Amino acid sequence: MTWHEISITVPFEYVEPISYLFDRYGHGMSMEVLGANEVLLRTYLPSTSRQRLAHIEVGVNLASILQPLGELQVHPLDDDQDWQNAWKSHFNLLKLGRHLVIKPSWIDYQPEPEDRVIDLDPGLAFGTGYHPTTYTCLEVLERLVHPGAAVLDLGTGSGILTIAAIKLGAGEVLALDTDPVAVKAARQNFKRSELGEKVTVAQGSLPHRLAVEGHYDLALANISARAIKERAESLLPVLGPAGKLIASGIIEEHRPMAEEALLEAGFVIDEVCQREDWVTLICSPGK
Repeated sequence: MTWHEISITVPFEYVEPISYLFDRYGHGMSMEVLGANEVLLRTYLPSTSRQRLAHIEVGVNLASILQPLGELQVHPLDDDQDWQNAWKSHFNLLKLGRHLVIKPSWIDYQPEPEDRVIDLDPGLAFGTGYHPTTYTCLEVLERLVHPGAAVLDLGTGSGILTIAAIKLGAGEVLALDTDPVAVKAARQNFKRSELGEKVTVAQGSLPHRLAVEGHYDLALANISARAIKERAESLLPVLGPAGKLIASGIIEEHRPMAEEALLEAGFVIDEVCQREDWVTLICSPGK
């Protein structure tokens, strides 16, 4: 059977919707950052999957009405090329912060004594560490997580931030996501990382029956400015008095929307971290 590589270059703010299309209709997905606001997305399809390709084309065309995107490219693979591993070639070992190492599950690596290795299979979920918001959240996590901390990961995606929190010493994490594909991928990554009973993963958002009021030392919300706006009032009650919120996934032009919602909900913005066109807000409950 002949396979095709499907690829497109998109701005950062369109990574998530186009990734969703590739996740749903393609086989495997990779993301390669090309520049300040460009990401190359790839997926793979057998030549017989014309209907699946048509669904991707329709979705890309609709998104292009709102924002010009790159041209959707379709390239046949060599007959002897292993398509299942082709997308993996675009992921490499990623070191960040002082001791964090993100290692795709298929790469061999001998860690240094102080390394905190996150063994991750990106699978079909968004969140590999390469995106500026995920990268920044991981750096902030390394500063804020203390031994035994209770953490809430809202919009867990691949589970990368949850795994990092446990590796950095958190005692427990509640990982939530509204996307069943993300929940499945996260569960697989948690199992591979042998996190055991320290992690509870569930489908849904806040408010949630499993989210205990006033319980969490740290809440992570690497989602979007609009999602943060919608959930700001639900995030505040779950934090303890000295708790911190890492609010991310915020494109620079939407920063005022997120900040206004967080301030109205009762948060104080302690720190603003920016990488390229993406903003991460570190917040604490107001006095």
